[in-house]
Amino acid sequence: MRRVARTVLVAAVRGRRDRGGPWGEAALAEFDQTTGRWEALRWAAGGLRAVWHERRARIKTLPRGVRLQRALVGAALLSVPAAVVVNQFLLTPRYVPSGSMEPTVQVQDRILVDRVSFRLTGVRYGDIVEFTTPRVPGYPVLKRVIGLPGDTIECRGGQVYRDGTALNEPYLDTPAATENCGAAVTVPAGELFVLGDHRVVSQDSRQWGTIPVDAVDGRLLTKFWPLP
Repeated sequence: MRRVARTVLVAAVRGRRDRGGPWGEAALAEFDQTTGRWEALRWAAGGLRAVWHERRARIKTLPRGVRLQRALVGAALLSVPAAVVVNQFLLTPRYVPSGSMEPTVQVQDRILVDRVSFRLTGVRYGDIVEFTTPRVPGYPVLKRVIGLPGDTIECRGGQVYRDGTALNEPYLDTPAATENCGAAVTVPAGELFVLGDHRVVSQDSRQWGTIPVDAVDGRLLTKFWPLP
């Protein structure tokens, strides 16, 4: 632990140079006189603070144009990994190629998919989720969650029933348009029953069966283009 603390302090003080600034070198010299792991860690932390203040003071002596240039370069370097992290793990923009979720989401809409919150709250009734399925290779699919594990889903007269109760579905463009459900389905553990909002054209759990909860990798957050 002591060796690691000294290595970090040396890197902060000197970087690629043979010697650092006076405050940093003083912190290094006094670090070598410490005894014990915790004393070394406390001194290393104090040394890092001294180096930070020393660098700030040195930067303030640079011409304003140089300071601005350094700030812009630093921001640009940080923005690339930040954008990658956001896109892969937090929010992902998507283009909608299909009309299966109309009228809620239209063909060519641009949407944001939230990759985090559903993992904390769990998937809920009515969520529009993104998932992958071998039935649609090469592109993630958007559908609405109708049934959770243990629910019994069936269709009668174009109406969807969950555990014997007809669902209120104000998001549908054409009420009572859900056909071809087949026999009543009880959703297995770890699975979801999903439907597209454009029931006449959508391919979903009526044809594919239920989908694994683990296949879900995002939840629709908002549509950002075209603007309302």
